[in-house]
Amino acid sequence: MSTLEKIDRALVGMETLQEIIETVLFTPAIHDCVPISIILVGPPGTGKSKIILQFSAPSLLKTNDVTSAGLADIVGDDKENKVRHVIIPDFNIVVSHKAATSNLTISSLLTLMSEGILRIDDGRRKKELIHAPLGIITAMTREIYEEHATRFRKLGIGRRFVPLFFGYSLPTREKIQSSIKNGNTTLKQLQEKKIMLPKREAWPLKADFPTALAEKVATYSLSMAEALSYQPDWIRDNETFAWKIQPVHGRPPMEFTPHMVLRAMAQAHAIRAGRKVVKETEMEFLMRFISFMNYSLPVQL
Repeated sequence: MSTLEKIDRALVGMETLQEIIETVLFTPAIHDCVPISIILVGPPGTGKSKIILQFSAPSLLKTNDVTSAGLADIVGDDKENKVRHVIIPDFNIVVSHKAATSNLTISSLLTLMSEGILRIDDGRRKKELIHAPLGIITAMTREIYEEHATRFRKLGIGRRFVPLFFGYSLPTREKIQSSIKNGNTTLKQLQEKKIMLPKREAWPLKADFPTALAEKVATYSLSMAEALSYQPDWIRDNETFAWKIQPVHGRPPMEFTPHMVLRAMAQAHAIRAGRKVVKETEMEFLMRFISFMNYSLPVQL
């Protein structure tokens, strides 16, 4: 196989994000778990969409854009509830619609993610479509995330999506440049990474928690809540009187939802590895996962 035929199965520096995405895809199979949703937030040109689109699974549907009407089609066509995650490679497109359209889309998404209910009210009819809750895997640039931060807070995005903030360190950028120079990285889409989920008839699955590790996860939930408390806000500079975006440390969310998210991710990580017991390996994974959630300290890959 030539060098050019070995084109990157993994983008340089993105291995941890790949591990997180793959683990997220296992969460619908976990007992009493609403599928986890994530949003990758990073600079343009860092391969966010490429890495998301790389994945395929029987429970996964991909769409370039989505509206409330499009969601109705997805739910209405999936009578057997096979779809449990929807990939939207670029959330910038969703929020770039007119405010009324994108607000309705986001509101519909949030209800579908938490309750599995899609309410339709187009002026001619009112209807509810019932589906198993859906998870969303998407990405957007940091600039657009900042631009819409206040709106997202009002709509409740932070209660449903786990944001993962990242950038590229200088050593990683040098590795990428070297990879491009050697012909090992192109603008082409990554080769498909097919995820083999447990058979649907075996769902729901559980991975047992040793008491000590269950207590660790409860402690980690406080760290996750603290990380999520940092959000962008417009602040007026006292010297120039110009408005600028900067991180603001707000009130941390209640730790209950972070606790449930982390338990689900720990179990999914164990199931992904073919184990029915959560181990210390999962605790290490959770620490890496949480490290991406602080807007003021994006992980430098």
